[in-house]
Amino acid sequence: QSWHWRGFREFRMNKQAKSFLFMALLSLQIGLQPVLNRAFVSNEISRTLIVVITEFSKLALGLALIISEKSTGCFREWKLLESLQVAALPAAIYAVQNLLLQEAYVHLDFVTFNLLNQSKLLSTAFFVFILTGQGQSYFQCVALVMLMLGAFLITNDSPTDSNEHEQSSRLWRGIVPILTASVLSGLSGALSQVALQGRSRNSYLFSMELAFYSMSCLVLGTAASSLVPAADASAAPAPSLLHGITWIMLIPVLVSALGGLLVGLVTKYAGGVYKCFAVVIGILLTALLQRVLYGRPLPPSTPL
Repeated sequence: QSWHWRGFREFRMNKQAKSFLFMALLSLQIGLQPVLNRAFVSNEISRTLIVVITEFSKLALGLALIISEKSTGCFREWKLLESLQVAALPAAIYAVQNLLLQEAYVHLDFVTFNLLNQSKLLSTAFFVFILTGQGQSYFQCVALVMLMLGAFLITNDSPTDSNEHEQSSRLWRGIVPILTASVLSGLSGALSQVALQGRSRNSYLFSMELAFYSMSCLVLGTAASSLVPAADASAAPAPSLLHGITWIMLIPVLVSALGGLLVGLVTKYAGGVYKCFAVVIGILLTALLQRVLYGRPLPPSTPL
């Protein structure tokens, strides 16, 4: 028994094994997430509730990982003011970003969603340059321009069998929200990078702070909006916040929460370049699942 435990510990200490494991899990998460959302999350469920549950799951997972790595000493060094300075503003932006992503999930096909979601790399590079002056290499600039061109082609590529209403819904409730979310993602990422410069902070603790402040913003926003009287007193009352919730919706919620942690783990153990490989593999998996499960071909501009 001690031999098996020693072997398990040696496997855990192998950085290369960790990097490939986390990359594989991230690819699976990216590929499966749109499919799981479409299958298990009803359109009647409050977008705010979905995001709040996801953030709570991230909070719990972060705490579990800190305990498992025996890094609880970071809590003794934690200070409220420093935490607010580092995480509060990015978390508030992050909350809005996640609400927009939930809206886009419903109105875009899987591949388009995942491809447009990667335009956040472009906004991140832009805001990092604006806030820190840190530029990109020549090849990185070429890659970002190609990404921007790809996003432009996809936004102008509507399904041929869709009517005018579906095309309008795809644009204003799908493409616009996800592109706005990508811009906000770049801004929050750049703000986090600026705030963390020169600080030694546990990455799991920072993820927990982001999740807690984001969740708090959404709860306070929902509470404030409930106090505002309806413009039309004769209108039917809004459905309950818990309307439509089922246990099965926890599957995509937990997978999404795990994905947020996997991004940090892949970056830590494999690096940003390999993270991009994991993202590409995840998008290819999404395309395969869309074709197999729903028989929907790729948009003509997707291969470009």
